[in-house]
Amino acid sequence: MAEYVRLLLCKTCGSMEELPDYQGDPRSDFLLDNLVKRHRNGDGSAHVAHPMMRVEKRHWDVPSVREEIIKRIREQTGHTGLDPAFYDAKNTFQEDAMTCWSQHNRSITCSDFCSDKKRLTPDTAAERKAAGLPKYRSSKDIYLCHYCPVANAVRRAAWDKTA
Repeated sequence: MAEYVRLLLCKTCGSMEELPDYQGDPRSDFLLDNLVKRHRNGDGSAHVAHPMMRVEKRHWDVPSVREEIIKRIREQTGHTGLDPAFYDAKNTFQEDAMTCWSQHNRSITCSDFCSDKKRLTPDTAAERKAAGLPKYRSSKDIYLCHYCPVANAVRRAAWDKTA
């Protein structure tokens, strides 16, 4: 079975962002929700997006093929006026995790690893509070830490402390 990545292309700011594939209920796609809520104008209104695109991961992981995919997307969506580097796809969660790792002095002794403030959750706090529900929690919680370049080393260091 083929593995895919999803691409979110914003018509407003021209960015292209990579997300892991998801085929479930769109209301439960909180990784997409996290990216979309970053795409806001100064007045709080949402940016406009192209329909989500899916690309086979085996193609996307080959740099020359990725460049061709991005070029074709730019041509087909009318995003051809600016420098191609402007439209390069980025993996926002990996970039955020790299920033976090740098803030922790590139160490594997991370005090924030999988802490509440690193949990990626849907932006539904106000609605949950109004409905009398507790804060969002899921057995499938995803943390920014899962995208960290040293996540396995941090897990191992934490496990070694308990053994």
